[in-house]
Amino acid sequence: MIKTFLITFLAIFLFTGAVHAQETDLPDPGILPGHPLYFLKNWSENIRTVFTFSDEAKAERMLFLSEKRLAEANELSELGEVELAQETLSRYEDHLNAALERAQEAREKGQDMDEVLGRVSEATSKHQGVLADVYERVPEQAQEAIQRAMEQSKRGQEEAMEAISSEQERERVMENVRERMVEVEQKMQGIRDRGVNIPEVEMPDMQDAMERIPETPDIDVDEIMENLPNVQRGRP
Repeated sequence: MIKTFLITFLAIFLFTGAVHAQETDLPDPGILPGHPLYFLKNWSENIRTVFTFSDEAKAERMLFLSEKRLAEANELSELGEVELAQETLSRYEDHLNAALERAQEAREKGQDMDEVLGRVSEATSKHQGVLADVYERVPEQAQEAIQRAMEQSKRGQEEAMEAISSEQERERVMENVRERMVEVEQKMQGIRDRGVNIPEVEMPDMQDAMERIPETPDIDVDEIMENLPNVQRGRP
């Protein structure tokens, strides 16, 4: 009996929504909210999160979970489970915020988080396209909640971009994001052509992003040395 249960659980967990995941370039959603075994999925995710230790790994873990929730919400919207899709998108926003907070906290400690922040920024540009699909599927009364998720995703993209410390890395990420956002805007225009009043997507401004990089102050070594106590300068 237990063996049959475990085999059934693993089959559902591993293969549900696999085709859909390939279509959206998101993680496989697996079993969905509302399924009787969904609590086991939450339990498994929580255990893995507890045993994720470094700041970088935790930020990446939160980003992965945000994409998992987005994949679930996308599939729920296809199934007509609008309320569950909205609730799941709220969890998507929570995970995305957690990824950004963890990355920025680590950066303030002096850790190099540019690679992780770049992945967040690039991932959220992909998320915009998925959220556009969800927006088109849900009834008008639910579209406001989807729009909030889109706005949060866009803010996450901007915050991650601004937090990248390397000008070269920021330019690379910006180029990738702009390419993806052109595709997203084309998708949104197609949705508008079908009569859905989806909000405009704002393209990232390279010049504006670069101007927000904090300047590194010039260091006057002579002045620092003059202000040091004599004993620290090696004087008797």
